[in-house]
Amino acid sequence: MYSLAVRNQLAPGIDQLGTIRAISAATGETIWQHDQRAMTMSLVATGGGLVFGGDANGRFRAHDHETGEVLWEINLGSPVTGFPITYAVDGRQYVAVSTGVAGTAMGLLLLTPELRPSLGNNLFVFALP
Repeated sequence: MYSLAVRNQLAPGIDQLGTIRAISAATGETIWQHDQRAMTMSLVATGGGLVFGGDANGRFRAHDHETGEVLWEINLGSPVTGFPITYAVDGRQYVAVSTGVAGTAMGLLLLTPELRPSLGNNLFVFALP
């Protein structure tokens, strides 16, 4: 039987784990960037000009796709580990995302112990205006 020990740590001089970048497909240049302490876990862009993203601290945000401005934010209480999806029913658009911790994600949370999100598993669905 073998045992594997893992030690996660930040590189010297690094204190921001999460970054979202909008990069021009034409030029390869960064159009905007959003940095945060917690790791960015998942993103989805919509045809309506929004970029939804979650992080390891349980924050779920809507960014303007042209400027990166945070237009809406909610704390879901546990890490956003699932990829958000969007769908429409009877002409109404929704965004759904799951939260919770399993496997590798648990070890990565140790990189930011001061954030201390809960570990509950949930599915959240939001109707867009």
